[in-house]
Amino acid sequence: MSAKKSDSDRKNHLQARYEHKIKILDEGGEQAISHSIKDIRRITAALKRLEEGQYGLCCNCGVPIAEGRLDAIPETPFCTDCAKQH
Repeated sequence: MSAKKSDSDRKNHLQARYEHKIKILDEGGEQAISHSIKDIRRITAALKRLEEGQYGLCCNCGVPIAEGRLDAIPETPFCTDCAKQH
């Protein structure tokens, strides 16, 4: 079981992922650019949820998202069960 990360750690990780996606936009091909734009939107939404105190809660059902899932996909808006439906 992974330890719960602080909001500051989560924010730093999300910002690093955002900067990486911006770099791909600058250097990538058409497909990479399309994926990066979608990722940037998800990361921006996750940063907003973090600022609003809603980060880590599923946007669909409201239950806490597992720490392991947040570690693997920090911008995810959904718990594992709801992600299967989307």
